Amino acid sequence: MDSKILKYLKEYSIITLGCFFYAISINYFFISNHLAEGGVAGICLILYYLFKLPVGVMYFVINIPLLIIGWRLVGRDFLFKTLYGTSCLSFLITLTQNWKGPSSDIMLGSIYGGVLIGIGLGLIFMVNGSTGGTDIIARILNRYFDIPMGRTMLFLDIVILGVATIFFGKEIVMYTLISMAIVSKAIDYFQDGYTKSKGITIISTKSEEIKSKIMDKIGRGTTIIKGKGGYTGKEIDLLFCVVSKFEVTKVKNIVKEIDAFAFLTISDVSEVLGEGFKSLQNKK
Repeated sequence: MDSKILKYLKEYSIITLGCFFYAISINYFFISNHLAEGGVAGICLILYYLFKLPVGVMYFVINIPLLIIGWRLVGRDFLFKTLYGTSCLSFLITLTQNWKGPSSDIMLGSIYGGVLIGIGLGLIFMVNGSTGGTDIIARILNRYFDIPMGRTMLFLDIVILGVATIFFGKEIVMYTLISMAIVSKAIDYFQDGYTKSKGITIISTKSEEIKSKIMDKIGRGTTIIKGKGGYTGKEIDLLFCVVSKFEVTKVKNIVKEIDAFAFLTISDVSEVLGEGFKSLQNKK
């Protein structure tokens, strides 16, 4: 029970931090530079620039129907996190509404604003959280069709910004698109890059010794694949293992220590499900 409570505390703390970064970016970089935004936040900015309606309050109000959709299609756990994320972001946007940054360089505002939003949303998505808005649509497409959330959000943002061009003008929207591209890349880094694994194939005459050492020193299992040398015609065992990107150097050092003449290939693995990695049971 204690570990479960600590898990929830950690996840909701990360969501709060992500919302804080997002709120700062909206007020300090976007509103200060009169930049547009994508998604529900973009709609809220339009309403703020035209009618001075509070961004934080409108963000929560517009999200109500989207929260209902999220509850029906994604599930209760996601709904609780989304409710918290939406409420937290709305509150923090209101709390930091007087944090105004310099407006002399719109390009810098769009770049740093995009980085900060990307970090914020990346942290939130990393613990299966959401701030509502187009996040909900992106989450649904990611869960049921395995479409990267950053890519989905970028597409939706472009559509919404196309409408926002009428109110902001082409130049401002073009600056905003730069920011949105940065947000997309930052989110995908947290979704895939931060946990990206490596698949390593090892060809060696000392495969048994290497296999045992990898298990003892790193705790990773290996798969033995029967092979045959194309030049020598001799049968040989190939080892295949999947490790985190931080464990690649350890594997290379083990192989080098046992067989300096071994042959290795290392490739990117975007997602790994199973023992030692993300649980397959949690993937829906």
